[in-house]
Amino acid sequence: MCAASASSLSSLTTPFNHTTDFTELADHCQCFADELGACSDPAHKMALYGRLSACLALLQPTLFEPVPLHLQPGLTVDTLPTRHPAFEPDADQLADYCQFLTQLLLGGSLSAQMENTAEALLQDLVIYFVDTLKAPRWLNTPQGRVAIEM
Repeated sequence: MCAASASSLSSLTTPFNHTTDFTELADHCQCFADELGACSDPAHKMALYGRLSACLALLQPTLFEPVPLHLQPGLTVDTLPTRHPAFEPDADQLADYCQFLTQLLLGGSLSAQMENTAEALLQDLVIYFVDTLKAPRWLNTPQGRVAIEM
């Protein structure tokens, strides 16, 4: 069962719609994903999946729109960040993701559009996986071979 905190209950009733700012929609997506990670109740998970899907459906069409003027100050910094968002699963996780998508596609239960999306994601993940497995790990130097810091 999910932790029955006020935040988990309110996440299922928090209103959002096509007028909700993309930054707020992104926060909702993170909230739903975080809650899913802590949830074991199947009914609550299904409700969270539905909320996440609805939020993503509203967010997706806004991805290439200009950032509204009123949101620009919140996305402006005085110094460059030292950290940037990155997708860095370890090799074992990446192999699991690839296997999961392969099994999902083998099941043949996806709509044609979702199958195309899953295939594209699988292709990108497999390419990334292979690139990470075959990436150089050492560098020859005049002092000998040294490990490349990743």
